Amino acid sequence: MTGMIVISDYDPRWSEQFEDLRQRLAPHVADLAVSIEHVGSTAVPGRAAKPIIDLDIVVSEDAVMPELICRLNGVGYRHEGELGAR
Repeated sequence: MTGMIVISDYDPRWSEQFEDLRQRLAPHVADLAVSIEHVGSTAVPGRAAKPIIDLDIVVSEDAVMPELICRLNGVGYRHEGELGAR
């Protein structure tokens, strides 16, 4: 890891930023996603956090993941694996 980690005071705009992301992604994944959730420390009101909006796209089965990854690649996201999360 390089560089400093920045922790910011809570910003109420984080929930708005998540909603903007959700609205942009939803048309591309709506038929595959059960939901799109705001997760991580920016999702907790009042909590200081790294100012990075984390989201989970919840699917009903692993079988849709290749198609989901392909669609997200198509709108500028790069799949980096599970990065240890499961």
